[in-house]
Amino acid sequence: MNRRYEKQIILPEVGEAGQERLMHAKVVVVGAGGLGSPALYYLAAAGVGTIRIIDCDIVDVTNLNRQFIHFENDIGREKQQSAKEKLLGFNKNIHIDAVCARLDKNNASELLTGFDIVVSCVDNNETRYILNSVCVKSKTPLINGGVEGFSGYVMVMKPGETPCFQCIFPENEECLFIGARNKPEEGCGILGASAGVAGSLMAAETIKVLLEMQINPYLYYIDLISTQLVPIDAIKMENCPACGKHKELR
Repeated sequence: MNRRYEKQIILPEVGEAGQERLMHAKVVVVGAGGLGSPALYYLAAAGVGTIRIIDCDIVDVTNLNRQFIHFENDIGREKQQSAKEKLLGFNKNIHIDAVCARLDKNNASELLTGFDIVVSCVDNNETRYILNSVCVKSKTPLINGGVEGFSGYVMVMKPGETPCFQCIFPENEECLFIGARNKPEEGCGILGASAGVAGSLMAAETIKVLLEMQINPYLYYIDLISTQLVPIDAIKMENCPACGKHKELR
């Protein structure tokens, strides 16, 4: 087993103790699409011991330009089962739990309980707010990402240490930020590589959290037109209804 991971074990940030930590880690990835494809592959490649995949969409031919965890012969299959099959074929030594569910306010807590970190690879703010609320209450780290066109963003939320998603994107305000619009434009385009870059960065941030490395309190904006990764200061809102001082008064 150590030979499989030897290239990351020799990293001082990982080592044998870090690899052991990854092998005992439990990560839940919500969404097995454009962001989920690279995130899932790289978490499996790193040797994360338990990965739960939550999705219930069906693979469509239009997904294949960016959702490379699915193949042509998977069209018509449930995404979480297609993804589980690929990951077990890639790394048979990890545990993959595939759950067919549409995450909502009624089932989110149950589906996320018992995991060390949540990775949000969804494409809508309604689900992002639900994930954010559950993770704030349970003090579970949350990795958020979004992508659109040649752009995307990634942010890490650690309850009590960083702003939460709702601090940055208030629920009742129109968001014009790429990949996080409250009402995405009909049929907005996505370059497959944009999802690949964002999803890979999400996997890296997840691994950093699991290894207890220092987390940068930024929202990272990805611009593939100018080839830039831009850190944007994220400010914690004292009156945030999710993580603010007076959230208990809601």
